[in-house]
Amino acid sequence: MRVYAFLRRVVAGAIALVNLIPSIVVIFNPLFFVMFLPIGAYAILTQLWILLKDVQDPFHPGESLYWLTYAIKTDEDNILLPTLFRWGIIDLSLLAVGSVIFLLAFAAWITNLGKGGGLLTSGIYGLVRHPQYLGLILLTLGITIRSLRPISFIAWIILLFGYLILASLEERDLIKKYGQRYIEYSGRTAFMIPFLRLNLPELFSPRKPYRYIVFMALCVLLIVAVMFNMRNMVFALRGF
Repeated sequence: MRVYAFLRRVVAGAIALVNLIPSIVVIFNPLFFVMFLPIGAYAILTQLWILLKDVQDPFHPGESLYWLTYAIKTDEDNILLPTLFRWGIIDLSLLAVGSVIFLLAFAAWITNLGKGGGLLTSGIYGLVRHPQYLGLILLTLGITIRSLRPISFIAWIILLFGYLILASLEERDLIKKYGQRYIEYSGRTAFMIPFLRLNLPELFSPRKPYRYIVFMALCVLLIVAVMFNMRNMVFALRGF
């Protein structure tokens, strides 16, 4: 009887969980997993610290890139930025705001799927076309700032442009699917930053390769900027 009662609870819990999801299709939707690929890359890149010991720093002769794992110096009296022992206002706010944006957008997306899908243009999707990506970008930026590691900033830059490219590829497919309707929606709704609508030339539309080349070039430039400029801003924890 105890086994039977236990199995009933398990089945009841599983049914309740399924009822919370308007469409079980979400679980099997490849886009659901693709959406989190940049997050996975971010997590992996922030953990490969030991490999940096054997990689020479091209901008600081005689050193390896292990300094990218050192801690960034911050002012203990500056409550806006974190320290080794506490969160700051900026990083905590980014984490909170990003989480709220992502959860609101994700809930709207699932609800829309439960109603049959279709182009979602209302609510938070009326402010930006990719609010889920915006939320993930902001909350991971908060975590990155809190980590106080240059390697985390490099990982976040890769995550950022990963989502920009992913969003652009999605837009290319949405234009094919919805045509003029999506073009009009994108004309009145910001890409990823609320109220910021850029009238880019057709050369840099999601359907052109130049957009992705620019994204990748900017990604490389920002990574180089971190590697070139942050060396004098860090210290080894073993000497703390």
